[in-house]
Amino acid sequence: MTSISNVPSAALAILQQLNKGSTISEQPPSAADGLIAVATGLTNKVAVSKQPTQAQSKVSEAMFGMSKDSIAKQKLDLIERTGRALGVERSDYSSMDEFVAAMKKVYGEIKVQAGGMAVFHALERQLGLDKLGLSIEDVIESAQDGDSNDKVTKALERRAKKEKDEASRTGSDQAIQIDAAAANLYGLLSFN
Repeated sequence: MTSISNVPSAALAILQQLNKGSTISEQPPSAADGLIAVATGLTNKVAVSKQPTQAQSKVSEAMFGMSKDSIAKQKLDLIERTGRALGVERSDYSSMDEFVAAMKKVYGEIKVQAGGMAVFHALERQLGLDKLGLSIEDVIESAQDGDSNDKVTKALERRAKKEKDEASRTGSDQAIQIDAAAANLYGLLSFN
């Protein structure tokens, strides 16, 4: 057995306090404590939750969020507007399946009537489906399987890409105009 001398030292004082059971203010666990817990297999006693960075949050929002530019949100809005155009309100049904079934029923009823196809063409123009290259039937099929990469999703993605390309072209046109103005100014100032 090792004996402890009465030589005053800080380490000895700390050990003596620990042995006496006196309380030392507990500090929050450090990253090293977490590593030690993992290394010793005591992970169930350690709870660490890493928070996402700002960039990770933005990527997650862009991929899964329902922002105003979200394809999923646009698709859902298009489905609901199509239902309204057919006289079917989403809020009147407890599930999406019931809503889609009601849309299909109304679609089938209009389709068999004389002039039904003309009604559909008018509704497609009113909803802007004609500009997307879609029909009301495409929207109803898309509503049945909302997770699929169907015609509606692809059409909305094409439109979003086209709008993005147009916006970037506008920015590059402005840059070209500024460069041309700078070249003209430079030409005026040069003495060649």
